[in-house]
Amino acid sequence: MSWTLAQWGLLVIALIHVPWAIAGFIAEPSFAIGPDARTASVLGMDYNGWHAVAGLVLFVPGLFFAVRNSWSVLYLLFAGVSGGLSGVWALASSRVLYVLHMPNHIPDAILHLVTATIMVAIAVLQVRRDGGWRNTLRDLPWRPIRSAT
Repeated sequence: MSWTLAQWGLLVIALIHVPWAIAGFIAEPSFAIGPDARTASVLGMDYNGWHAVAGLVLFVPGLFFAVRNSWSVLYLLFAGVSGGLSGVWALASSRVLYVLHMPNHIPDAILHLVTATIMVAIAVLQVRRDGGWRNTLRDLPWRPIRSAT
């Protein structure tokens, strides 16, 4: 079976973000919190240990979820919404989650929002290509329970 747009999209996004997070961790491995915490800019994104680990926790599983179309779509929606919410928070404050101090929070927010938009767009496109949610989710290992009537 050939891979779908959602599977390829997720694989490419994860393969970009995992090395990016690793580079961020190498650039600034500190887990300090607060305004005195150091960060390092890696390709426009502020990184410290917390941000790097968050990137790895989010995108390493994406490499696994890319093996099935339904998993890819669901993952893209979940990660897209999560990244979008953190992007909105980063627009409003340089203290994301009250502990991550990101001095250049506006570029970070823009990168989060762009990535989130791409992820959600790929998922929506895949659902449309599949002909709806029912077809997209057909490769899930569970089957809906049918009524006895």
